[in-house]
Amino acid sequence: MSTIALVLSAPRRRAARMCGLMAALVVCAAMSTVHAQPAFDAAGVKPGMTEVEAIAAIQAHRSGGRVQKRTMTYSYSDGVQQLNTPAFLYEIVVMYDGKEAENFRLYFAPAPSESRVVGFTRSVVVASPPTQAQLSSQLGQKYGTPVATGKNYADLNMVWGEPGKPMCWRTTPKTTSIGQGEASDIVGLLKRQQAKGNAPADLSQCGVAASATLVGEPVRSLTVRITDYGAWASTQAKAQQWVEGMREAAVKSRLGKGAGPKL
Repeated sequence: MSTIALVLSAPRRRAARMCGLMAALVVCAAMSTVHAQPAFDAAGVKPGMTEVEAIAAIQAHRSGGRVQKRTMTYSYSDGVQQLNTPAFLYEIVVMYDGKEAENFRLYFAPAPSESRVVGFTRSVVVASPPTQAQLSSQLGQKYGTPVATGKNYADLNMVWGEPGKPMCWRTTPKTTSIGQGEASDIVGLLKRQQAKGNAPADLSQCGVAASATLVGEPVRSLTVRITDYGAWASTQAKAQQWVEGMREAAVKSRLGKGAGPKL
């Protein structure tokens, strides 16, 4: 094999060094971005996964299970008749029976955005119940120090927010419940949070949130919920614009075809 040596002039050597420095900065920035991502997952499932990735993660955690899928459409009117958008994947439920019953409920971004997980819940029955102190310690090791904890009778609730991102879901400092990405009006909710100064102007900047509910003492079941509020809000806002565009086009089409009776 022959070797080709490149000989550069002084200006080109300086340019090459500068390019090398810029490349190193890009790599470092990329590494920082990766490291800044939240470590929020449940049994390997994370927000942002595609359907295939999420199902693969669940199957790697536990094989088998019954899978149910739900699609959804948006309705709109052209002023005379009700119309629907094309159907899109809305929810996947994976269920396991037995002594350690478990289920996953995954919610996906609405059309026209790419179909990716915006939030999900994992619920599992604990066969050998630990104490709340034991399980909350395990959760702390996985997710870090919670931003809030609270008791609901015998149950313990814990919640975490993505470091460095606005906790748009946090209506009060003691809030320990979060949405999961379902088809509720998250944009309306976060706009109310904007009015209170709890959410940024760009809702896509809202962070990921995770919560855990430890049922009973000792703990008989655990529910973990993880939601990407930025993705949830921004894709829902895009869906609203998409539907409004289809409605306007349908109204224009109907008016263009309108004709009175023969007189």
